[in-house]
Amino acid sequence: MTLYTFLALPILFILHDFEEMIFMPLWKKSDKFQHLQDKERYFGGVTDGSAFCIGVLEEFIILLIIALIVNITHITPIYLGFCIAYFIHFFLHFKLCITYKGYVPGVITVLCQIPIMILIIHHYFTWTLSSLIYIIIAIIITYINLYIMHKAMPVIQRILHDLIKRQDAV
Repeated sequence: MTLYTFLALPILFILHDFEEMIFMPLWKKSDKFQHLQDKERYFGGVTDGSAFCIGVLEEFIILLIIALIVNITHITPIYLGFCIAYFIHFFLHFKLCITYKGYVPGVITVLCQIPIMILIIHHYFTWTLSSLIYIIIAIIITYINLYIMHKAMPVIQRILHDLIKRQDAV
């Protein structure tokens, strides 16, 4: 079945992140967002889509590499681990919606993808020690990378803005 191809996770990820890439810059300009005390809690300090897209690209490439590795090695617990890590991140979107008391970019695709991810996880899930180890490693890798990218995106944004200013000056 096509749903169980190892490319399903990268495809679902990029569809979800398209929603975030399109709506995050607009959402951060909204009056409601501007009145928040703690703006750093929502998609980090990045305010434009360019730097955010670079972070998304980096994560997408990692997922494509994971899909390739699993396709070659057939070690499906690796894939399962990253699917579970992706699924766990859905709860962060719900938490942000509750905290924000409204729409947060990405929540619509999260709602649509819940049943699909449950099917994928159920298909690959096994109760073995190696599966548990791969799941833990995948979650750690995912969230360390996410943390690093959220710290790097404002820096990337400043670099991109500086490049544009230099280009305009020439």
